Amino acid sequence: MPFKIPKDTDDISIVICGAAGQGIHTLEAMLTRIAMLSGYHVFSTMEYMSRVRGGSNSTSIRLSQERVCAPVDRVDILIALTKESAAHIRGRISPSTVIVSEGVFVGEETRAECGLFIDLSFKNIAKESGEARAVSVVVMGFIAALINLDSEAVAAAVRSAFASKGEKIVKANLCALSAGGKASEGLLEDGRLDVVLKKPKIAPAGEILMNAADATAFGAIAGGCNFISAYPMSPSTGVLTCLAKHGRDFDIVVDQAEDEIAGINMALGAWYAGARALASSSGGGFALMGEGVSLAAMIESPVVIHIAQRPGPATGLPTRTEQGDLELALYSGHGEFPRIILAPGNAEEAFYLTQKAFNLAD
Repeated sequence: MPFKIPKDTDDISIVICGAAGQGIHTLEAMLTRIAMLSGYHVFSTMEYMSRVRGGSNSTSIRLSQERVCAPVDRVDILIALTKESAAHIRGRISPSTVIVSEGVFVGEETRAECGLFIDLSFKNIAKESGEARAVSVVVMGFIAALINLDSEAVAAAVRSAFASKGEKIVKANLCALSAGGKASEGLLEDGRLDVVLKKPKIAPAGEILMNAADATAFGAIAGGCNFISAYPMSPSTGVLTCLAKHGRDFDIVVDQAEDEIAGINMALGAWYAGARALASSSGGGFALMGEGVSLAAMIESPVVIHIAQRPGPATGLPTRTEQGDLELALYSGHGEFPRIILAPGNAEEAFYLTQKAFNLAD
C-alpha cells in the first residue's frame, strides 16, 4: 500500500528547509503564485536567519480547499536540503510526515519519527540536468508534479524568472524543472507515495496574492503616504523596498537614512512640512526612536511608525518573528501623551490598518 498524504484532504502543509542562498524565497514566491493560479487557496510563512549564506531557513506553504490565513504546525511533506534542516524542523515531524532528502542529511532517529523517508538528492538531480545551481528549481518541479499543478504555468513561471539571464540559463532551468517533475512522477508510479489533494470548492478568482510587507506598503500609499525614511532592518525592509519600487508612480520621496534616529527625525520634519510620512523599522531600531517619539509629542506632530516585530533582546538574534514589541510600543517615549497602536493579524488587516493609521495620526 502506498503512503497517503495528507489524511485530511482539505489541505496540505509543505515545508522546505535549507540554507540562505539556496533560493528558498524565490521558490516560495513562484510556487505559491502558481498554486493560486491553479485554483488553490494559499498561505505561506518564512523564518530565516540574518545571513547571506548558510544557517537554517524554512518556508511553510499551506494549500487548501478553503480560505486559509494562518500556518499549521503539522508537516505533511518536508523537503530537507541541508544536514541541519531535518534537525531544525524535528519538533514538527510526526508519523504522518513524508521527508524527502539525501540519506546523509537525515539521521536514523528522525527517520523513525516520520511516516516515510525518501532518499533523494536534489543536488545530484540538478547536476545531471546540466545546471548544478538549480536545486530550488528541481524542488519546484518535484512539488508541482507531486500535487498536480499546471505544468505549463510552472514552466512559464520559471521562464519569466530567468528571462533576464538569457535563453541558455532559461533552458537549463527548464531542464532542471523537468528532472524534478520526473523524480516525483517516479515515486507516484512505483506506488511508494500517494498524494490526495482535492481542488477547491470555490476557487480564489480575482484575489491578490500578497505578502504582509507589501500589504503594509500599499496601505501606506492608500493612506496618502508621500515620504518614507528608514534604515534597513529585517523584517521591516520589505516595506521600504516596496515603496521605493513604486515611488515614482505615486510621488513618494524615499530616504534610506543613516540610522533609525535620523529616520524618525526626518519623518517628523516631513510631517511638519505638510507631508504624510512613514518611519519604518523593527524592534531594535524602534528602540533608538524613543526620543523621536517624545519629540513628536512635544511638538504635537503626527507620525506613523511601522514596527516589524522580531525577537529580542538585542538585534543579533536570528530573524524569526514574534509579538514581543507591543509593550515597547505602548510605553515608548517618556511622558504622558496619546499613542495609537494598530496590530494587524493578517495581510488584509495590514493594508486597511496602515491606511487608517495615517488618518488617525492626522
